[in-house]
Amino acid sequence: MTTPHAFVLRSALVLFLSGLLALAPEAVHGQSGMRSVKAVSTGGGTSVFDTGPAALYSNPANLTVGPNDHSLEMQLFRVGAYHGGDFYQFEHIDPLFYDNEKALPKDKQNDKQKAILDDWFGGDQQTASTYLEVVPLSITHRPSDRSWAVGFGIRGRTIQTSAVNKGLFDVLLRGTGEDRTVPVDGRSRAYATVDVTGAFSYRFSSVPLSVGVAPRVIFGTAFADAALNSQATVSGDSLVHRFDYTARAAGPLSTGLFDTFNAFNDDPVDEVVGGSSGIAGVGGGLDLGATYTVRPGLLVSASITDLGRITWTQDAQTVTPVKDAFRFEGVTLDSDRIDDEYDGATGEYIEDQVDSLAHAAYEDVNRDRSSFSTGLPTTLHVNSTWDQGLVTLNGGASIGLNEDAGAVPSPAALHVGGTLHLGPVPIRAGARVFGTQAVALSGGFGLDLGFYRFDLGASITPSTSTLGSGARYAVSLSLATIRF
Repeated sequence: MTTPHAFVLRSALVLFLSGLLALAPEAVHGQSGMRSVKAVSTGGGTSVFDTGPAALYSNPANLTVGPNDHSLEMQLFRVGAYHGGDFYQFEHIDPLFYDNEKALPKDKQNDKQKAILDDWFGGDQQTASTYLEVVPLSITHRPSDRSWAVGFGIRGRTIQTSAVNKGLFDVLLRGTGEDRTVPVDGRSRAYATVDVTGAFSYRFSSVPLSVGVAPRVIFGTAFADAALNSQATVSGDSLVHRFDYTARAAGPLSTGLFDTFNAFNDDPVDEVVGGSSGIAGVGGGLDLGATYTVRPGLLVSASITDLGRITWTQDAQTVTPVKDAFRFEGVTLDSDRIDDEYDGATGEYIEDQVDSLAHAAYEDVNRDRSSFSTGLPTTLHVNSTWDQGLVTLNGGASIGLNEDAGAVPSPAALHVGGTLHLGPVPIRAGARVFGTQAVALSGGFGLDLGFYRFDLGASITPSTSTLGSGARYAVSLSLATIRF
């Protein structure tokens, strides 16, 4: 049976958190981009022989690696997406939310829920990420009699990352049956960009080394993020929720959501509108790469992707709370008001009293309308490639160099994979471990007719507890690469 304290705590926290998290909605949460279709097919890493447009967003040095069979390549419509993170641990989610066939006494049920939450979260926040990218056009040119190559591409992408600790689930599932202090923390960031990239690669004649650089101009179209730090303390007949948060937005998520969303309305999104459109921010980015031939057929490479920042100016705002605590010490029942105004409905009266307290604590905010800057998900990639003609093997690691949404989080993600060249149909397979998921298995194929190439790759996590914790599901498609 739900106690009055459970009702109050759940109502207040859910109301507050739903309002805050709505200010940083999921976009269509993540890790260093897709790099290429072949990378998705082989566990996340790229072979250094993935040249042409495939190298444009993974390692620009690879534009001058390998045989120069085609001087001009044009890739039309590449799309990729993934979703996952260490939040998705189904060995904990299923018994906590779905496997409720066995009725347990309240105390044993609480003990079981606490044990599952401890195993699931520990003392950390668990993440969930979504990434979507579309490359409508990319072109590379490598003259047959020169040691250099250039490239150009247009890309649109959205990145969203959210993280929560166990506090909210502890409150929702276990209620207030015991005195305790529960940390309720979370963070989220979502943004959308369009970038225009140029690339240059040069191969030295004196040493078997290629280097590359790919600068880009970035146009941000929408941004929102939020970070919450709070504690809910239940002690006897009182409840105290101490909180602090910062939420930022620019573009349509600022005018269309931050300025109109009201968690205290019966329909919080009733007045939410589309908001402004256009360019919400402008920035720059840079990819750097180098590839070295150890001996024929054996190469090593390294690249740093997404160095740079975006400054958000259009309708930019930063929101912080005026108050820092919600306090509940019981409700005084006014029988006359209950009879006169609520027709004897005591529950509605209590709900309105709690709502009034929540209004006083959570509704007032400070708004700073100045611009702000955010970083890109800078990531270091190291790879090696062993090529034996019929079979090409590659392996390596990706390491996030910051915690901006989209960067590979700690620990590093390791990948190994290969390609079996069966005439015009390359067959690819690979695996990815660590990072924020259990082992993920990948596969894909292509159709290479010389003047035309098609590629498809996908990745799944068969079990969310094998060689790590979490899930990752990805797919990428290159509709056509035309060669001249």
